[in-house]
Amino acid sequence: MSKILIVDDDPDILKLLRFKLSQEGYKVVVAVDAYTGIQSAHREKPDLIILDIMLPAGGGYHTLKSIRLTPQGSQTPIVILTGMRDPELQQKIQAEGVEAYLQKPVDYNVLSETIKRLL
Repeated sequence: MSKILIVDDDPDILKLLRFKLSQEGYKVVVAVDAYTGIQSAHREKPDLIILDIMLPAGGGYHTLKSIRLTPQGSQTPIVILTGMRDPELQQKIQAEGVEAYLQKPVDYNVLSETIKRLL
């Protein structure tokens, strides 16, 4: 069973994704801010991370960079899921080597297919 870490501060998104991904057979771990996301990525060693960009306690870009600095984190697929529409920031984030960049609101089927492809 693959483990997915979701780092997002929106309780509705966390609830929905946790429910849907669990139904698909994934073990789901959640974090609600940048600090907890980094700690969870190190502790849980997820197979994939879904990461929001607008996060309290450090922000998603900082979280991404911190996770990518570790040997495990440099190999973990990361899917950015954000409501931000900033082409410059998107370019900066994609330069860090994310595997997918999806805009909110996301079609769950697109997210699910992206996850299956990356795992």
